[in-house]
Amino acid sequence: MKIGVQVVYAVCTLCATSVLAAETGADNIPVPSGQALSFIEFISEAEGDTVRFRFLTPDIGTAFDYIDVAADFQTVCDDQVIPVLDANALAPSQIVLSMSAVDIPFGEDRPDILQFFEIFRPENGTCIWEEF
Repeated sequence: MKIGVQVVYAVCTLCATSVLAAETGADNIPVPSGQALSFIEFISEAEGDTVRFRFLTPDIGTAFDYIDVAADFQTVCDDQVIPVLDANALAPSQIVLSMSAVDIPFGEDRPDILQFFEIFRPENGTCIWEEF
């Protein structure tokens, strides 16, 4: 039974990526700051308990500081991520959003590349910010 669950889950994670890309066009996702924001990838960890949505934001660190884009995290989580999770019947306990100035492979340590991270938990159809 566990193999079946993993296979179904793997298919759902692929669906999540497809839904986000299709619904947003993957590029030019609208955010309060007005910065350019594009979807990079979806990653599921801990058997779906944690999901990551990675975004490319090439102007962070130059035209936009963290304070300029902080509200973008909440908007992306509520308006983009929650609908994708709902559409794919995914129920993680933790959502990790990241913005990177350059599209680098997940987990690669690049101190020369600026990245911002925020953690949320889904609750009643919205994202609740989790301080870390």
